[in-house]
Amino acid sequence: MHGFAISSDRLCLDSWMRGVPCVAYVYQGGTQHHRPLHDQHHHHPQRRRRPDLSTFFSALSEISPDETHSRTRPHAVPIPRDVSAAFYSLAEALDLMRREGAGAGAAPAEGHGLENENEDLLTQMISQLLSSAEMPPREVEGVSEEFCDVLDRVPRSALKPDQVCPICNNPFLEDQYPLVVQLPCHPTHLFDLECVRPWLRLRGTCPLDRTDFAKQEREKAEARRKKPVEDEEEEWDGMYG
Repeated sequence: MHGFAISSDRLCLDSWMRGVPCVAYVYQGGTQHHRPLHDQHHHHPQRRRRPDLSTFFSALSEISPDETHSRTRPHAVPIPRDVSAAFYSLAEALDLMRREGAGAGAAPAEGHGLENENEDLLTQMISQLLSSAEMPPREVEGVSEEFCDVLDRVPRSALKPDQVCPICNNPFLEDQYPLVVQLPCHPTHLFDLECVRPWLRLRGTCPLDRTDFAKQEREKAEARRKKPVEDEEEEWDGMYG
């Protein structure tokens, strides 16, 4: 895999994490402009737009243990730079979402407390990703794609108007065909699949209570691997016992 180029957003992201005023991308008439972050609150609220994650998933495919078939080098061991690039890529995508939604009024007026809580969650997620990018693990320890595929879907009829995704802060029912999933750790931990899937694939934990689904998945896989050996030993014991 070729070296992953960190965009100018990386500098902005670092500045923001240090509390230094930065610039934000604003899209007007299809043209990208820059504006200082402290000027954003003067503009009309807008719905948070989910960023393009194609770069992230491309980086993830090169380092994920369950995607060796799609790697450009199937048998290569991921190097720290590649692992770090995946964490940086997702951190930048979430930060873009956070900045575009700064001051957004996606939640109803009486839900400002929840909106601030979700903003804090997004900030914490970005911070964790940056920490992992600086000191990347030897390999990605997220959940498998299969785990995401079998998550419980929440039907539109079961959703309420004031329910929002904790990550993008957009009301679920604003989508005509919402794809909302419930994480196994708690019945109220609902997310847009598009928002939570990248985090689960990379980190493997619930963003809200940090339940480690990836660890649970690895333990179940290990138990399945041991069972045939145990069954075979029992069979031999039965023959010669």
